[in-house]
Amino acid sequence: MVIQRLKRAKRRWKGLLFFVVLLSALNIYYLSTTPTNQGPWQVQYEKLAKVEFDDSNNLSKANATIYNFRRARYDEKGGPTAIAWTQREVNLNDLKSVWYGISVFSSPGLAHTFLSFDFGNEDPVVISVEARMRPEQSYSPVQGILDQFHLIYVIADERDIIGVRTHKRAEEVYFFPIKANKVRRQKMFIDMVNRANSLNETPEFYNTFTSNCTNSIMKETQIPAWQYYLDPRIVLPAFSDEIAYQYKVLDQNYDLELLREAARIPTHRFTDDDTDFYHKIRENYFQVLEGVAKKSP
Repeated sequence: MVIQRLKRAKRRWKGLLFFVVLLSALNIYYLSTTPTNQGPWQVQYEKLAKVEFDDSNNLSKANATIYNFRRARYDEKGGPTAIAWTQREVNLNDLKSVWYGISVFSSPGLAHTFLSFDFGNEDPVVISVEARMRPEQSYSPVQGILDQFHLIYVIADERDIIGVRTHKRAEEVYFFPIKANKVRRQKMFIDMVNRANSLNETPEFYNTFTSNCTNSIMKETQIPAWQYYLDPRIVLPAFSDEIAYQYKVLDQNYDLELLREAARIPTHRFTDDDTDFYHKIRENYFQVLEGVAKKSP
């Protein structure tokens, strides 16, 4: 009996020792891993966007110059075939609306989210928070927990961010206008481009839970801080419209299911190179809601 107890105790100590060694190794790994902007990167992530304002004392009417504004086009498998890194200028006083996009790419609930800022010229500015990957990498939510990817704020046109998802990857994309006044819209844009700028100087890791596409966007709303870290609908962004609806980011004059029907982009009605792409991805929203009675207060 004594010998058996000693053997069991020895096995427990071996297990404990293994656990301690494993934790120590993980700790050393995390402490020795430092985010960097040094490449190589996948071609669509080679350059970081940067934004400069011409009047920092009056941002609400300032001109913003966007450097490394991306206009990428893709093959039938969703791989980039042509990438133009351009320079854009917009004026914050012209910001007419902001749209929230949800692109569902896997079940249950895996999706990518993004914001599109419409300055009234039919060439909106999309800000998409993504995992910046190296040539040999492919996206995995698990690897996103382990600091395997870097964080990048891609600033691009709608044909780039939306077109590849609707027509090349065959993802289900929902596109909602956000309810926000002009001051709030401008603040959302300023805050997000400031985050993009900060990554030029201080690189960060992407994290599936704490620094993903959706909680980075939700920080720009009135949603409580605990929720954009702990709510499972943030980790599973396909359901993030429920939170946006709950906190009046979306139009509560209609039922959420109706909004979803309206927001779903009908890809069968147009191509990704349609000259009227700007209107095509929006028209279903207004067509579905046209003539529908609003909810009673």
